[in-house]
Amino acid sequence: MASAQSEQSSFLQQELTCPVCLDLYRDPHLLPCGHNFCRTCLYRLKWQANRGRLRCPECRDSHRCGTNFQKNFKLANIADDYRHHRRATTAAATALKSRESLTSSLPTQQAKSVFAVPCDYCPSVTAEASGTSADGPSVSQEGGDKKEAAAAASVFAVKTCLKCEVSMCQEHLKPHLELPAFREHPLTEPMNDFWKRKCPDHDEIYRYYCMDDKMCVCNACTIEGHSGHTIKTLRNTMKDLKHLHLHVDQRTLDKQLCKVGRKYSMAEEKLREQKEKERQNKKFKDDSEQYLNRLGEEMKAKVLRFINRLRECTRTHCDTNGPAIQKNISRICQDQDRLQEVRCGLESLMQENDPFRFIEAYKTTGRQCRRQLRKNMFYPEYINMYTENDEMMEEEMRTFLDEELSSIIVAAINFLCLYKEDFDDSSEEE
Repeated sequence: MASAQSEQSSFLQQELTCPVCLDLYRDPHLLPCGHNFCRTCLYRLKWQANRGRLRCPECRDSHRCGTNFQKNFKLANIADDYRHHRRATTAAATALKSRESLTSSLPTQQAKSVFAVPCDYCPSVTAEASGTSADGPSVSQEGGDKKEAAAAASVFAVKTCLKCEVSMCQEHLKPHLELPAFREHPLTEPMNDFWKRKCPDHDEIYRYYCMDDKMCVCNACTIEGHSGHTIKTLRNTMKDLKHLHLHVDQRTLDKQLCKVGRKYSMAEEKLREQKEKERQNKKFKDDSEQYLNRLGEEMKAKVLRFINRLRECTRTHCDTNGPAIQKNISRICQDQDRLQEVRCGLESLMQENDPFRFIEAYKTTGRQCRRQLRKNMFYPEYINMYTENDEMMEEEMRTFLDEELSSIIVAAINFLCLYKEDFDDSSEEE
């Protein structure tokens, strides 16, 4: 069924396509030979005509350029209607695709509120797609075809009017955007959770927020149950919670974001320092290993014992510092992850434009963010880049001096010690 409809639509589009511009007819005119062309395409053919006569691109018949070609009104109406239908279908598909992609990128609780909302004015075909009739259940193939047709005919809302309590597609939204009578009607993103936004006692939409009781109220509630309380509109409440300094909380989202930024910068600086120490430690190990290997090749058997001892000292030093550095990096990364989560939560609150959703999310997400911000930052353990085996290496040097190897041994010791001093000097300069 769907393939047959697709073939029929393709055939209709082919019949409504101008053979010159290969687009749908726009103001088509009929030649005496019976072929149709767009008005602009026909003028182009007249301009390219030779000796005052143009040739039909379809049948190559010759016609006088001075002839008044008649407009094909029926073909023009069919082409315009098909063009409008194709635009509406494409717009609906695009809206559905963008809504699905937005839903997949949001958390589960937020994604539930972003599902496509059907237009309240468009005809519903869900009942027809249920697959039942007066004679009983229909054939499964027929039911599947009806469901496919229902899915193809669905039009989703782009806005919801809080005063009319209806959701509208792009076409039915035009009166609210153009007519002065609807100018005061508040429009918001499509929603189907009116029951959450209405007062159960007065059956009115929540429009205000009681600062004393910390709850959303309707117009009647401000007179009956909350008389004398500090009342603000939902939009002003959202602005206050985002930007202004409130006595209720003493912490605004802006200040919390600044605090997160400062702490995150501190964590980055600590991580950079530890990364540099890790790099220096690894470079020291690699360079000393390479130098000592070359020294071992030169000295052969005479200095083998000395080389092994130095290798043991350097490896012990690196192996001692390595776990401590990794531990510092791991704890700092944990602080970064925690601060990143707080940043994402606060940014999602700042980007929320719906007052009701913002207030509901602020009660949970804002509390969690403040709890995370109160946690102390981890301060790395001190890493000593000096070796504790200098005396042992000096003893080895004195032993080998008696064997007339002082020059080579002194060169090896100077290399290792000066290498470490360069690291320490660069760290102190930073």
